[in-house]
Parts: sequence; C-alpha cells; structure tokens
Amino acid sequence: MALVLVSATAFGTNAIFAKLAYAAGLGTTQLLAFRFVLAAAGMWGLALMLRQNPLRFRRASLLALFGLGAIVYTGQSLTYFTALQTLPASLCVLIVYIYPSLVVIAGWLFLRRSLTRWLLLALLGSFAGLVLLVGGAELHIAWGLVFAIAAPAIYTAYILLSENVMNRVPAVGASAVIMSGAGIAFSAIALGQGELKLPASSNGWLVVLALALIPTMIAISTFLAGLPRVGAARASLLSTWEPVVTVILAVILFGDRFSVLQALGGVLILAAVVMQAGRVGRTAPGAAGALP
Repeated sequence: MALVLVSATAFGTNAIFAKLAYAAGLGTTQLLAFRFVLAAAGMWGLALMLRQNPLRFRRASLLALFGLGAIVYTGQSLTYFTALQTLPASLCVLIVYIYPSLVVIAGWLFLRRSLTRWLLLALLGSFAGLVLLVGGAELHIAWGLVFAIAAPAIYTAYILLSENVMNRVPAVGASAVIMSGAGIAFSAIALGQGELKLPASSNGWLVVLALALIPTMIAISTFLAGLPRVGAARASLLSTWEPVVTVILAVILFGDRFSVLQALGGVLILAAVVMQAGRVGRTAPGAAGALP
C-alpha cells in the first residue's frame, strides 16, 4: 500500500512540473522529448538490472510496444501537456480522471464486457462531474478543454490496445520500450518545430530532470512494485490519491480555485473512480495510477 501511495504522490506532481517547466520557458515538445528520452534511459537501466532485457522480447511484441509509445502514448501526452498550457493544473487532472469510465464504456462497446448497476451509476456520476467542471470553466480556455477531454479518450485507447501486449511481457521492460517510442517521437516532433534544444537555464534543467525522475521513473516503478502485492482493485482505490495531490499542490503553489459547482464535479469524478475500483476485481493494465 505504501508503494502505491508513493506512486500516486509522484504521479500527482506531473501537472505541477509541467506548469513549472512552462514558467521556465520550455516548449511542450521540447519538454516531453527530454522527459521521455531521460526516462527511457533510466528504465532501460532498471530493466537490465531486473533481467527484463526488452531485446529478448518477441519481435511482434517489441514492435507493438514501440508503436504504442510512439503513436498512442505520444498523442495522449501531447494533448495533456498542451491542455496544461491554458488550463489550471487542478482542473486538467480532474478532467483527465474520467478515463476509468471511458475504459468501462469502450470495453462494453468493443469487447462485450458486462456493465453492472454500480458501474452505470459510477459512469453517470463521472460524466455529471465532467459537466460541472467544464460548465464552470471560462470560455477563453475552450481549446484547452478540448485537449483536456481528448487526453483521457486517447489514454483509453492506449489501455485497451496495450492489454494483450502487456500480458505477454514483463512490465519494466515493456515500459522502457514504450518510453523509448515516445522519446523518439517527441524528439522528431521537436526537431521539426525547431524546439529540440537544451534547456536555457538551470531551472529548466532541474524541472526536466525532476519530471523524468519523479512522475515518470519513480511513479511507474513503485506502482509496478506495489501492484502485485495489493491487487489491481485496491491499487485503483489508492491511486485516487493522485489527483488529490495535484489539486493540493496547485492550490498552494499556483493559487488555483474552484467554484462550488466545479468542486462538486471533482468530488463526483473521484467518487466514480472509487466506485468502479471497488466493484471491478480486475482492471486493465494501466487503468490505475498510470497517467503520463
């Protein structure tokens, strides 16, 4: 439980470091390129140390994992960090946390998984919370809202597509390949945009290193270590601490504020996540505490 809570706390700093990176003058693709290249290097070292060498994976699995990182994971991270350019960190992370409900809906639509009354109630609560959050947002951040809503939709695709692949390979080695794909993709995008350059200040370097280490390497490795010990359902419940950490830090550091309706919307979304985690005995890989 302690490992999963450490992971959720580390994941909760993701949006905070993104805001600090923008304040230090880093561009979105520049930030994400350095984040994933550094994190991939660290995860490869960890994978080799744990004897999970990705080069020993079957070629089909290796290509599938690389594609997930280079295309799907890249799309999710890009929309999420683009939304953070204009959205408050607290609002953005709560909107993104509708992804467990989207996973349930997609599983029902495409994989013929059953829906219980409790899950339906959780879905209604989740989307009612989203309406309250978005309804209280100002119109001038409308494009930010579009990107914020796109992020969990793409992440849902990532979870469903990765489910079969992740069942056949060890998690740390798989994470190293996925991050490598994302790092190469973001480096190519940043190069095309003229943003593939070193951070210009010591603050920029500190933020990039912290982003690669804390909400990426530490968060993922501690979650993967804690998951088999507590089970997916309990890990999902414990991982709802993640957006709470983000909201608390955003209020303290950036002065984020919610209206009463928006606060109610956030509570509804978190309550829906707890309800789903409590009723589903097995969650899809990445469905808890793995926000990029």
